[in-house]
Amino acid sequence: MTTDKRIIETVNFYLDNGEDLTLEQFGVSSETLHRYKRAYKKSAEDFELKNDLRKIKENYTEAELKTMAKGGGFHNNHHTRVIDFDGKEVTFGFMTDTHIGSEAFNPDYMRAAFKEFDKQKCDFWMHAGDLVEGMSNRAGHIYECTHLGYEQQKNYAIELLSETELPGYLIDGNHDRWYIKSGNTGALIVKDICQQFDNLTFLGHDEGDLVINGVTIKLWHGEDGSSYAISYRLQKLAESFTGGEKPQLLLAGHVHKMGYFFIRNIHMISGGAIQKQSAWMRRTKKASHTGFWIVKMCLGDDEIKWIEPRFYPFY
Repeated sequence: MTTDKRIIETVNFYLDNGEDLTLEQFGVSSETLHRYKRAYKKSAEDFELKNDLRKIKENYTEAELKTMAKGGGFHNNHHTRVIDFDGKEVTFGFMTDTHIGSEAFNPDYMRAAFKEFDKQKCDFWMHAGDLVEGMSNRAGHIYECTHLGYEQQKNYAIELLSETELPGYLIDGNHDRWYIKSGNTGALIVKDICQQFDNLTFLGHDEGDLVINGVTIKLWHGEDGSSYAISYRLQKLAESFTGGEKPQLLLAGHVHKMGYFFIRNIHMISGGAIQKQSAWMRRTKKASHTGFWIVKMCLGDDEIKWIEPRFYPFY
């Protein structure tokens, strides 16, 4: 059995010296090193959680802790990941609302997106929430699912996401959070899925930021509804940003509508969906713009000099 000490020692050496030297120095295989890296990542998160819990216990009485525990739900926090990018032009893939586990989800669409990301030499890809279908109390919903429950949908998503090695940045959406809302507070399905991969990073609940060379890309899902005009939803979102908090690029999910807009100096892309129109969407007269995006842009002086968003529809 591998000790935590060896895992930490090996991964710390890897971070300083790279993979080839680590494999030679410690006599491990590449597969073992990747397993150590996943364990190292989880250990660091567990340590952070335990430290946070210790601080909470020090600052609150038992009665206060019981009151907070009854609150339920989730902490709507988001994370910021900063990466340095070599060069001015960056290309990335963008998809959202895959709803893995829904009968309206087509895995071949997702595979086609990953294939095109590779073909167009994307540097990374992003997902704006509703990775899985989830489980709701809506009457008849179980009959619209090909995979039922947390474990089945998680494992199916892991199977599909293992088909790409491209770095990915993901947030969760309202469908992903159905497991939390049902009372299973530990069921952070998108975070749990990302922890199974070295190349995937979870950026938070409902929103998260990726900063590249001073340019902020915000992933945003939301729990509102569609608007009569496709642009109106993003117009109101752009208006809601406090001065100094606006991202340079916002990638939005949730409503399954596609479009590119430039509002308040924010480049805004409504992502559409990988999921086709579901039976529920048909009954409630909601269209699904099915497809994915590849975005090319030039960065400089902490701003986007130009942008070329391209939508790839599925008919």
